[in-house]
Amino acid sequence: MAKSQKFDLFIASVIVVALFLAIPQYNKWFFGFILQPPLSYRTQLENLDPEARKILRYSNSYAIYMQSIGALQQLNIMHPVILLPPFGYLRDNGVVDVDVVEPPEFYYYTGYRGVLPTSPGVEKATWTIVPHKPTVMLRRIHSKEDLDNLINTYKRYKPEEK
Repeated sequence: MAKSQKFDLFIASVIVVALFLAIPQYNKWFFGFILQPPLSYRTQLENLDPEARKILRYSNSYAIYMQSIGALQQLNIMHPVILLPPFGYLRDNGVVDVDVVEPPEFYYYTGYRGVLPTSPGVEKATWTIVPHKPTVMLRRIHSKEDLDNLINTYKRYKPEEK
């Protein structure tokens, strides 16, 4: 490759990176999570176990979700679908230290499918997360009427409330 072609490729790369960082959400991600990660690199080096890192990074929510899902594993419940309540619902019922996550993040945490009350496929939910002051617990959804009541209760809250 000629020297001028290498220089042109370098300039094109710089322009692509500059355009990438000009987009506000990518800029925030790059400067907030790459250059200043939520956990210091020293803390990450001291905790090499992936589970320990997840607990440090995602805090109480991750630990609580994993404990709840552990109960399903002990009961040999195969392929549960978890109905995730809105944050406002948990807050109004005395739960303050648990963040409600989006379904993809819940799957990342637990390996189980989660759905929101407004998600397609919500009718397949078999369990839900309910307040159990000061934390949460899993509760089986026993019937379609039970599911409809939960969905109607959860729909009173805005999903983005945090």
